[in-house]
Amino acid sequence: MKLSDLKPNVYPTDLLEDCTSGLCLFGAGFYGANDAIHMHNANISHVTVVDTDTEKLAVMSSMYGPGWILILNDVTTWVPNIANSGVLSWDIVSVDAPANMFDWCWNNIDLLCALANKYVVLTTYDSMVDRWVNTDEWRFVAIYSRSSKELISLMVLERNSCLN
Repeated sequence: MKLSDLKPNVYPTDLLEDCTSGLCLFGAGFYGANDAIHMHNANISHVTVVDTDTEKLAVMSSMYGPGWILILNDVTTWVPNIANSGVLSWDIVSVDAPANMFDWCWNNIDLLCALANKYVVLTTYDSMVDRWVNTDEWRFVAIYSRSSKELISLMVLERNSCLN
């Protein structure tokens, strides 16, 4: 498989102009066609992908090149460990969870936001978007439809300190 074989999905690529680092959680799905390919095409220099799919991560290693950090780990244990350490952060955090993990993402949205310097892009059911309440630090800025039936979307959160 090559990057040219991927069919990139909808993504808020305009956000990437402002980013030098990215984190793709559950990032091996579709070999990164939902998020990683957009970071690659935007020439983001520091990208980390976390997933449990050994085979897809191995393929992605050859697709995206040696500069990418591909971590074989369970997002549900990795995120709390990294977020609570307060040591690492990325400009944009893309959370492309499978539907059976949407509740986990919402229950851990504070940890996901703690990993991001500027933006969080969360795949979620449209019916879950109203769970979000703007805070002093984060605000909802956009939604992008991911499915033809408009049941799944990308919700974009922006750190308030990024406002122009």
